[in-house]
Amino acid sequence: MQNRRSSTKEITPESEDKGLFKKDLGQFRVALVPHVKRSSRGDLVIRGYLNDKDEIFVVFAGRRTKDAVAVETRLKNMLAQANQAAARTRSAPPEINSIRLPIHVEGAWRPRFQSSDSGWDHRSYQFLAARWAFTDVDGMTSLGGRPPFS
Repeated sequence: MQNRRSSTKEITPESEDKGLFKKDLGQFRVALVPHVKRSSRGDLVIRGYLNDKDEIFVVFAGRRTKDAVAVETRLKNMLAQANQAAARTRSAPPEINSIRLPIHVEGAWRPRFQSSDSGWDHRSYQFLAARWAFTDVDGMTSLGGRPPFS
């Protein structure tokens, strides 16, 4: 398959946002869990829950990845604190889905297709984050990202 992606040197903020945010933007409250991955392009992908039940993946892509380090660090610290508390009480480590970081995210939905074992394509959605806000460890609101270019 031919790679149609531009090299990173050729990508401007305008062209990046034009490729990422093809649909209308929306604002949602999501509870992120410390299940963090990196895509092949270096984008940060974090599993979360919409309405506390619907599993989604929030993608911090492109130049916004650097801004999302604060979110990633907060989640890792929350996981470490939960594990330390469990070790102190000699109880089982907490289930990863029980550790949640509430975050307010503005962005756009993108469909994702994966082939199942039976050969059928399964469609799910990723949420591409443009801007976000969450409460840091000191109780202060931490802002990240930037609005997309129009």
